[in-house]
Amino acid sequence: MDTVKIKSLINQLSHLDYHNMYLNDFLLTWEKSDDEVWATFLVADILRGLRQKNISSRIFDSGLGISLFRDQ
Repeated sequence: MDTVKIKSLINQLSHLDYHNMYLNDFLLTWEKSDDEVWATFLVADILRGLRQKNISSRIFDSGLGISLFRDQ
């Protein structure tokens, strides 16, 4: 995936209504709107593209995200 495609996905994400997902359980997909489910997939594609291009998203640079997931 090239950087133009990544920017295109980020642009698509900006047009979706996913703001109710903050501080809510995103795994309860039956309670989510189509925009919220689509936003989850877009973020996954964006993160995959960044990793493939070796572009740091700075999300996991500290290792804290992985540590919190593993500790629960």
